[in-house]
Amino acid sequence: MSPFLIGCLLTVTLLIAVGLYRVWAGPTVFDRLVAVALVSVNGVVVLVLLGITLGRPDLFFDIALGFALLAFLLPSALGRYFEEQRPSPTAPTTPTAERHDPTAPTAEPLDPTAPTAERHDPTAPTAPADDEQEGDA
Repeated sequence: MSPFLIGCLLTVTLLIAVGLYRVWAGPTVFDRLVAVALVSVNGVVVLVLLGITLGRPDLFFDIALGFALLAFLLPSALGRYFEEQRPSPTAPTTPTAERHDPTAPTAEPLDPTAPTAERHDPTAPTAPADDEQEGDA
């Protein structure tokens, strides 16, 4: 056994341990999915290195290839599943059709009893200010 291959196996095993920690402590589901992909790829590398080290590359390469196919499909499928489970930002979270959006500009209703100077219609065209009319004359 080559000391270089043993060093590579230990390094990749350490990376798998770091990835498993991220799977366990990931702040979000998507961080965990990325960590699962990392662990899967490192598992494929470990299988290939074991095959070379033990002198049975034909057996371990076939196993690594099958594991690589599963390692590709699992995070993709789980990511798609969790993306569909996530509520969209435009969908209302309350059962009623009306929902208060605190970031939306509020339009005050027109008060028909208020004097004309106090009414404000945002769709009405604006008249030029008195200062602009005097300067043009």
